[in-house]
Amino acid sequence: MDMREIKTGIKQVGFTLIELMITLLIAGVILSFAIPAFDNVTANNALRSTAADLITALNTARVQSVSLRDTVQVQPQSGTDWGSGWKLSYSNAGSPEQEKSFTPRGGVSVTQTEGSAGPQFYANGFVSEAVTWTICDGRSGETGRKIHVSPVGRVSNTEEVCS
Repeated sequence: MDMREIKTGIKQVGFTLIELMITLLIAGVILSFAIPAFDNVTANNALRSTAADLITALNTARVQSVSLRDTVQVQPQSGTDWGSGWKLSYSNAGSPEQEKSFTPRGGVSVTQTEGSAGPQFYANGFVSEAVTWTICDGRSGETGRKIHVSPVGRVSNTEEVCS
């Protein structure tokens, strides 16, 4: 017979304070390893999502330019700063399509490294000039993305080592 059963005549169930403290200690140790890994996963997801958004905008602009038989441009939200986001602009004011905006995810920088302006897709799907962007975040030595649009409108996505 258990001592608790002898004293009260009723068997008690539950955790002792020591068992609870040991369980919390083990959970704390496990979390101390898991949280830094989770931060890394979150940063990688933000980088991939931003690259996917830019590729989506470029491919949408190309498809819309051919479909509407009109010029569609991907340009920065403000001035020449791609870090604040980008949008699709239609040259025809009466276009049935609405301008679409995209914003980089947390802590990710988007920098145009080739080309004088955002690509302008013509009715044949070609662009005004080749354009390249580098997408990185604040972590040094991490792998970012390099998005390139060729003069014929083909979008490529390759790895880029960020500094």
